[in-house]
Amino acid sequence: MDDLQLVQELRRDTPLLESDGLAPARARLTAAMDAERIDGERSRRSVRHRRPVRRLMVAGWATAGVAAAIAAVLVLAPDKIGGQVPAANAEAAQVLNNAATAALRLPDVEPRPDQFIYTKTRSGGSTQETWLSVDGTRDGLGRETPADDLESFPIPGCRDGRAATTKGGRMDPEQTEPCTPAPAYLPDLPTDPDAMLGYLNDNHSGESGDPNAMGKDVYELIARKYLRPQARAALYQAAAKIPGLRAVPDVKDGAGRPGIGITWSSEGKSGVLVFDASTYAFLGMAETEATVQVAVVDEAGQRP
Repeated sequence: MDDLQLVQELRRDTPLLESDGLAPARARLTAAMDAERIDGERSRRSVRHRRPVRRLMVAGWATAGVAAAIAAVLVLAPDKIGGQVPAANAEAAQVLNNAATAALRLPDVEPRPDQFIYTKTRSGGSTQETWLSVDGTRDGLGRETPADDLESFPIPGCRDGRAATTKGGRMDPEQTEPCTPAPAYLPDLPTDPDAMLGYLNDNHSGESGDPNAMGKDVYELIARKYLRPQARAALYQAAAKIPGLRAVPDVKDGAGRPGIGITWSSEGKSGVLVFDASTYAFLGMAETEATVQVAVVDEAGQRP
């Protein structure tokens, strides 16, 4: 929201004051200006510089009540995103905190262990669908349209430490290999931002403390796992605390949808998460992948 939109919103919610109501604010303003003129420690140049700004603010916001409301918003906003930080970092952190607020409004569905997480994504002209086992033990399914090679392929579940091998798009239960279950839903993910940040530090995939690697871990959780609203919100809030955070303008997801880019990488638009600029919903990865739909279903191959 830009300044003009902010003023419009505040004017809708803030009634204009009558003349008598403005008198105390006018008196305080006059007293402050008089005090400034007689302050011998301030240079004449400094005084000349500040007075036009003060007059412009009062004239521009029309009433002392609206001016006070604007000042309160501008002063309080940095505290909500971690204090004094560079503007780009502050903007990026605010986007993630807004995404956390939006996530808490999503339906809260707790999947059963025997169900599947359906995810539909797009990359350019290709559409991918996956059905992943909630607990990682059941055989899932993947489909791609149009397909370069196989239109559909099995995703073997891991049972008792063994998973079936695949060949030519078919699963061979007689031939197995060692495995570790990869559940599509992690029920024990923290719902507290600080605890989630600790989880990211304890389960990092790259170098310890590497912001770029942690950013990739955040993406993997958002795009590859099913997150309930509280865990998703905590993940966004934790991500806002990772050093190196910055916003990237003019980005589009893998389906060409425009949004706000968030990244911890210094490599242009590589590894940029994309959020809708209005709803703050997660859209996908810049230029590579778009998340279209996520749902809980009962069987592999079932569409919501």
